[in-house]
Amino acid sequence: MKIYRVLKWIVEFSFLCALLAGVQTRAGANKEAPKSGQASPRATELIWPLPPDPPRVRWLAEYKDLAKVKKPGAKRRSWLDKVTGTKTLDERRMELRKPYGIATDSKGRIFAADTELRTVFIIDPPAKLVERLEGTSQAPMITPVGLATDSEDRLFVSDAQLHSITCFNSAGEVIARFGTASLGRPGGIAIDRQRKRLYAADAKESRIAVFDIRNFDFIGYFGTPSKGAHPENGTFSGPTNVALDRQGNLYIADTLNCRVQILSPSGKFLRVFGTQGDRPGEFIRPKGIALDSEGHVYVADAEFNNFQVFSREGQPLLAVGVLGTAPGEFGLIAGLHIDSHDRIYTTEMYLGRIQVFQYIAQPASVEKKGGG
Repeated sequence: MKIYRVLKWIVEFSFLCALLAGVQTRAGANKEAPKSGQASPRATELIWPLPPDPPRVRWLAEYKDLAKVKKPGAKRRSWLDKVTGTKTLDERRMELRKPYGIATDSKGRIFAADTELRTVFIIDPPAKLVERLEGTSQAPMITPVGLATDSEDRLFVSDAQLHSITCFNSAGEVIARFGTASLGRPGGIAIDRQRKRLYAADAKESRIAVFDIRNFDFIGYFGTPSKGAHPENGTFSGPTNVALDRQGNLYIADTLNCRVQILSPSGKFLRVFGTQGDRPGEFIRPKGIALDSEGHVYVADAEFNNFQVFSREGQPLLAVGVLGTAPGEFGLIAGLHIDSHDRIYTTEMYLGRIQVFQYIAQPASVEKKGGG
């Protein structure tokens, strides 16, 4: 009888161990297996266009919860906060809400203008530091929109509601505030470092304002408001952003005219591309605009939730992104910036996110063959 009980206990124990081992095996398998609907391949492998065409753009990173960028601080979250997912006040202050303007400096810092939080975030990924640049009594900040840096790493911030531009030195100290008598509702801005000029797209007045960044004096305007259903070249309707090529030519997102216009440094009309529509090379709400080191033109469209890449002449080459929340997708894309290393930065006002891409230069033979 005792032998029977012992054997029964051994069998039951073995069965229990086997059962637990089976549960652990299945749990391990579920842990490794991708969940239903997960994107594949991984975000770090996202490239455009897909093979067999040579890749031209690669996804690199995203920034949303900026508290994750920072080094661990002295203040720790309580166990209850960790369980419930509640964020501390400092963590909530480091969340992007509605970023628009985006820029970088020579130190690799990223600047993002958040229109809802009335602040400019300064993100330093190598140093794992995040700071907030906010308005002062001398230079208030209500609706920061456009950002640009000069050769001295001074930061220029346009404020749509205060119809002005503020200049900060590299330490974040206010140097000057200007433009109040010359601007209606400034948006994107760009700096010609060679000519020491700042260009501001004025959506309210439908023109481009020009300033001297040495003394912050107003120089004049480029363009006039468009009239009628067939706008003339050199006229604008609600321009939102401006960028420069290496020759100092201006590339302007003429948003309500659904086109991009190119002007010389003196303001002379050179050429135009784009029209209203949903085919490649057409626009509905063109916003952010930038150029890479090879002169390709990048234009973000808030309606399409993508950015299109064009040749210098305006020939469409590639479109990146669709509506969505995954890496490489966009939720109300707005700002666009390209740094000296051909890294492409975008902002999304609905998702409160910055995404970073890399332009992949091609050998001359491939470039010539591809026509890009």
